[in-house]
Amino acid sequence: MSDLKQTYFAAERKRDDEADRLRRLDAFYAEPTQNWLKGAAPLKPGARVLEVGAGSGGMLAWLAERVGPTGDVLGLDMDLSRAAPPTAVVRHLEANIYDAPAEPSAFDLVYARLVLMHLHDPEAALARMIEWAKPGGTIAIADLDCTIAAPADRAAPGADLFDEKLHVVRAAMVRTGLMEPAFGARLPGMMAAAGLQDVTVERFDRIVEGGSDWSLFQAENNLLISGALGEPEAARIVSDFMSRPGFFYHDQRLVMVTGRKP
Repeated sequence: MSDLKQTYFAAERKRDDEADRLRRLDAFYAEPTQNWLKGAAPLKPGARVLEVGAGSGGMLAWLAERVGPTGDVLGLDMDLSRAAPPTAVVRHLEANIYDAPAEPSAFDLVYARLVLMHLHDPEAALARMIEWAKPGGTIAIADLDCTIAAPADRAAPGADLFDEKLHVVRAAMVRTGLMEPAFGARLPGMMAAAGLQDVTVERFDRIVEGGSDWSLFQAENNLLISGALGEPEAARIVSDFMSRPGFFYHDQRLVMVTGRKP
């Protein structure tokens, strides 16, 4: 079975298909992420920002708007071919976070979303992020706690089956190294243990209905990873419920944590 800590689970997909998936994912989480950063890590004109795992580049443009024409936004990812081209404000750096050429103590904000939970050594990645931040600068990380996903109504038809197969899929995520389902829950403690000060936490929770745009996106993702997880039947059943109008469930939680470099 694949070790998905070492291999990008969608590496074999067509480039345009994966680019579209990443853009959709960015759009679904854009509003809560931006609202969080506006309050927890406000940026002044001329500020310098590093985004780790910039992906489709959707947040790079928004960050560039916040820092203005005198600011500097650096997007770091192993593949930035799906992002918009660099600009006078936005730079690209294609590299692995563990050995990327650093710009020590250079950035007012170092930010990552839905990245560290997939890495084989998130503590080392966090250490690199802290290295790049200025003294007094902000580290902002958002990751998922998937363990809270569950039927909203335990008495709903099929609720027990949905819950059972969710547990199977989550166990397979751990077994294959795709991600640590509870990573978001331990992120605040990890950031405090790394020496960051003034650690604050915000959580984005919601109940969603099967058949909604977001639920259908989740259903597609479950089917996409089902082969690599080795649990195609469990993933199919979960996807079926997520595609079913009238079936409500607690969504995975987005845990958003900020800390200040001493």
